[in-house]
Amino acid sequence: MSISEGTMHLTVDSLLDSVRQLSPTELWEFTERFAEWQKLRDIPDEAALLASIHENSRLPGEKHLRYQALWRKCEDETITDAELAEYQTLLSELYARNLKRIESLMALGQQRGKTLREMSAELGLKGANDAF
Repeated sequence: MSISEGTMHLTVDSLLDSVRQLSPTELWEFTERFAEWQKLRDIPDEAALLASIHENSRLPGEKHLRYQALWRKCEDETITDAELAEYQTLLSELYARNLKRIESLMALGQQRGKTLREMSAELGLKGANDAF
């Protein structure tokens, strides 16, 4: 019966006890295989990174339209204090989304061996809201 079937409760201590019993050769093999597993586990797949980049490139639907309207009012200097507060809230959300987008772009760039600017150009990302 395999461990994954839930018949045995594993703890960090029990795992370490098992690892301590390995021969030097087995320990080396375990270390190598564990490192490989860790690398695979920590890397988001390209599709997830591209989805994150797309999702965080702008505010969703109505928020985006509202942001644009408030931006115009701010530029025209016709914005009220309440609208300015709303605009600043939307702007903060946009900045947070842009940070997530940049993090995803950087991760994708690392996977492809490209810089942030190269990834941005490759994906056709440009505009007033870009942070680079």
